Amino acid sequence: MKRTFLCPDLPERGPALLPPGESRHLATVMRAAPGDVLRLVDGRGRRAVARFLGLEGISARVEVVSCERAAAGSGPGGARVGVAAAIPKGARADWLVEKAVEAGLDVFFPILARRGVATAEGAEKRARWERIAAGAAKQCGRATVPELMEPRPLADVLAATAAWPVRVVADPAGGPVPGAAGDALAFVGPEGGWAPEERAALAALPGMRLGPHILRVETAAVLAAAALAARA
Repeated sequence: MKRTFLCPDLPERGPALLPPGESRHLATVMRAAPGDVLRLVDGRGRRAVARFLGLEGISARVEVVSCERAAAGSGPGGARVGVAAAIPKGARADWLVEKAVEAGLDVFFPILARRGVATAEGAEKRARWERIAAGAAKQCGRATVPELMEPRPLADVLAATAAWPVRVVADPAGGPVPGAAGDALAFVGPEGGWAPEERAALAALPGMRLGPHILRVETAAVLAAAALAARA
């Protein structure tokens, strides 16, 4: 069985219970049988191999056979991959979160851009993003669920990420993906472009070219995450 299941209380070895939602999927959708081998993650950087023992009420009981800690981030050497992007409207924002996680995103900084089309998201929308991120992480076998930061203006995000070794701006006129080591973060502006004061604040950062065309925010964010995760 190749499906990965989330087990927040993952022991190093021994018995554990999966959450009800994961248990229901395992039993009714995957139709697991006792003895089936499973992959588990705790969402905080550990992954395990376990054996399904059976149902205990509404929870699936498993036996953890081995457990290991994964790299801290998706980039080279375990470096974190970050994207700071203007928030697109509606379902496009959901798509951004899901696909960027699959591409290697470790930290997402939503930007309240001056020319952006979306404003600060409420608790319900953020909770949906968190569910989408967790589902995408499980789907591609990631041991860590990416961190979703609170939406903030560009100036605040720049200040909060000042210690990141690599920071670039997605720009059709930019250069190649940087090869420097360490955590790397890409800034992606709104489709209306950065406001003059935002462009001035980003002026010291190098540009990173993602292709020959002008891209939608969500497309650029996914390509930026993939490029930073795959850099040499």
